[in-house]
Amino acid sequence: MTEPRNGNFPFKKVLGVLLVVVILGAVLFNIPTLIGFIQRASQGSVLPAITAPNAISPTLTPPNIPPPTSAQPTELVDYALTLINTDRAANGLQSVSLSSVNSGQIHAEDMLENGYFSHWDLNGFKPYMRYSLAGGRGSVSENIAAYIGRFGLDPKTALKNLEWSMMYDDASSEWGHKYNILNPFHNKVSIGIAYAEDKGLYFVEDFENDYVEWSKLTVSNGEVTMAGTLTKSGLTLEKVAIYFDDPVSLTTQQVTSPPYSGSYGVGSYVGLALPPGMAAVGGTTMTASTWSQNGKSFQISFSLSQAVNSHGKGVYTLFLQSNLENTATADYSLTSYSLWFSL
Repeated sequence: MTEPRNGNFPFKKVLGVLLVVVILGAVLFNIPTLIGFIQRASQGSVLPAITAPNAISPTLTPPNIPPPTSAQPTELVDYALTLINTDRAANGLQSVSLSSVNSGQIHAEDMLENGYFSHWDLNGFKPYMRYSLAGGRGSVSENIAAYIGRFGLDPKTALKNLEWSMMYDDASSEWGHKYNILNPFHNKVSIGIAYAEDKGLYFVEDFENDYVEWSKLTVSNGEVTMAGTLTKSGLTLEKVAIYFDDPVSLTTQQVTSPPYSGSYGVGSYVGLALPPGMAAVGGTTMTASTWSQNGKSFQISFSLSQAVNSHGKGVYTLFLQSNLENTATADYSLTSYSLWFSL
């Protein structure tokens, strides 16, 4: 039996053993490494910001993903939630609640059934894409861990070991899993647990920032409309960062080999959607036709036409950003909303 190992970087393949324990962490909380800048056109001052893309009036064609065949027993999910919140409480953080979005369970079951271990799935989709397809409208950042192969542990012991490894044996991943578990802005988690005695146990933690009661989150003729009410005080909306992916179908061999066997990023940066009078330094500026905020209520509208014209068909992901500063260890995005476009 191998010792748990972390995998923000490609994990080593272990031969000659029936059991492999592997952990991969998300890098969404490292979005600041892709930072651009906002410049206030009237004042000339430069503020740190994250960047985003644009688009035409393509058709929105999200693919279908089958629902999980069966959720794991509530007892196991509740136990995993207790492990997570015990670690958060020990570090002075508020508990996260269980999400109603089942993206974690979808991915855990898919990995178990198809015999792979990766943040990507066989469609080439990343966590934020699966989260959007499952109905998620907040922002998601994923940890995954697994015992691969026949394991002789009861599921609770396996979950406890994997959570412990992500918290206390994560140096090889630069403590990315730990930082994700301890992100103070996370308020929910979608937990996925799938196991079979002869295949292994897969554990998914899709941590969420869910702080918007949405009245509208739509795209029509390339025009994105975001409207709703913030559930947290003190947030001022500053920009929408947009990134582009062109996912391709993957085989089980491909998805378990570099570059898909390691951590994931948020695609290619295109530009920022910004209020009038502001410009992105680097990338494309998409000036919003509507950008209003009255207390906790807001409405934002902007066109993605430039992005789709320049990048073509693919997946465009919108990261709504507030005045909270991103750090190297925490992601404060309010959305990671993916849109599928075909021309």
